[in-house]
Amino acid sequence: MAVLNGVIARPTLAAEVNPYLTVAHDQFAWVPLPFVTVGHVFVKGQALTTHWPVSSMELEVPGTARGAFLDDYYHRIHISPQRLDLGNVVSIQTTPVRLWNAHLEPRTLASIEGTDEGILVAGQPVPPMVFPALKELTWNVSVTPEGQPVLDTTVAWIFDNAESPGVRITANRIIAWSFVPDWADGVIERLAWATDILSSESMVELRRKLRLAPRRELEAAMYVEGRERQLLDLMLFGWGARVWALPLWHEIQLLSTPVPVGALSVICSTQYLDFRDGGLAMLRGESAFNSETVEIDVVTAGGLLLKRATQQAWPAGSRIYPVRPARLTQAPVLQRLTDQAIAADVTFMITDACDWPAVMPATLYRGRPVLEARPDESEDLTSSYERLLLTLDGGFSTPLTTDTANRTMPVQAHRWIDMGRAARAAYRSMLYALAGRQVPLWVPTHADDLQLVATVSALSTVLDVAYVGYTRFGQSKTGRRDIRIELFNGTALHRRITGSIELDQHTERLAIDSALGVLVEPGDVMRISWLALCRGNSDAVEIHHQTDSEGVASSSLTFRGVRDDEF
Repeated sequence: MAVLNGVIARPTLAAEVNPYLTVAHDQFAWVPLPFVTVGHVFVKGQALTTHWPVSSMELEVPGTARGAFLDDYYHRIHISPQRLDLGNVVSIQTTPVRLWNAHLEPRTLASIEGTDEGILVAGQPVPPMVFPALKELTWNVSVTPEGQPVLDTTVAWIFDNAESPGVRITANRIIAWSFVPDWADGVIERLAWATDILSSESMVELRRKLRLAPRRELEAAMYVEGRERQLLDLMLFGWGARVWALPLWHEIQLLSTPVPVGALSVICSTQYLDFRDGGLAMLRGESAFNSETVEIDVVTAGGLLLKRATQQAWPAGSRIYPVRPARLTQAPVLQRLTDQAIAADVTFMITDACDWPAVMPATLYRGRPVLEARPDESEDLTSSYERLLLTLDGGFSTPLTTDTANRTMPVQAHRWIDMGRAARAAYRSMLYALAGRQVPLWVPTHADDLQLVATVSALSTVLDVAYVGYTRFGQSKTGRRDIRIELFNGTALHRRITGSIELDQHTERLAIDSALGVLVEPGDVMRISWLALCRGNSDAVEIHHQTDSEGVASSSLTFRGVRDDEF
């Protein structure tokens, strides 16, 4: 059997007695070995030498401390929320801000900075104060309408260990324009698009929209007296260049249900009106001193859900308007009527994007919509023809004029007048679809341009009309080769003329691209009008709101022919 020799481990220091070892362990003798070491050499028969104390190895080993969940949550100050985007501030807005001291020892809050922009911080003792360890405290941060019109600042909590958690606050401060217009002249609304048009010498166009939404302006006459005159004077003096909460006067309605103090909803009509999620609305009484602007959270079919509760009660019959932020385009001239009354014309430009559903008329011809609504003829309508003429004039002889494109584009006016919110909404949707001068549609003249003189069978592809010189002057040219046939029974047929001949001095025969599909007698026809593919001739459109949105409004458009259907 093999015999193994060994050494019993001794205490760390030979002179010390380890109290955690037994007496037997502390009292031992060396066992002689056949070989011992002297330095690094084995010597036979030598006694063992004790080398106490032993010095540690002085070797630096590089390394990286690994993170843990402890480091994510503790040994710092947490703040929530870290950003407040308040949008348009028209009243005091208060938001709770929570801080958690995740240190394992108390910290001292030295100060709170960034409260010089009309910001109030309350809810806890005024610093300096001791913030207990592992505790959460809540401050109420309030933003008031007083201060700079554009707010972008950070409120920071400064601690004794140089930590400074903060919340960034952005907002636009606006004041309500609570004055109402003088409806004697109504309210003018302007929509202005921007279209870049590249035109060739043959009148072919490339059109590009430069604005995603039109600029929108409201213009009205104001008449104020008494204390309201004094208020208007001071508001223009102190806030004239800033942003206003502008009510859309023509979209007024009266509350049918009272709104109590602290209400978070308002029952009202919202269809066809410019209420929007995240927007504003104004409640107004009988004077400019009695108004409240509220923030809309969600627009529903039956009313408005508000972000914050109302500050006062509003009885049934109070006025409510949609609101848009706006600036005065220029300082209004105040006309002094008496020492207590003034009159002024004000024009506001709305500062945010005014989106609206873009919808063209439903009737289509050759893949494009047709403007079927007849124009209002209470005022005379105009029409003209546009040519691309090049004139060379040296100043000595008769000028030389060249019709470069050898084409004529019709230009015709269209006046719209209607009543009710639905009609206004449909007209506005068509304006947004036209986008100023960009998008074309078929526009009839709605005049009695041709007169049918013979019966047309359901399968016939010719029309006999009274002689008007079409074969000589029109002959299937752009703007005079498409027609709209309106029957007394309400049917409207659209066809393209492919050719024409003169039968005699009283009759012309027009060939059309397809049969009408119905038997048409001359007595069945109410009118035959020219049909031209046109775009708007101006990027700016005015809507005259003569009364509120449930009443009468009017507008005028001018259309110009294009060649888009040829390609």
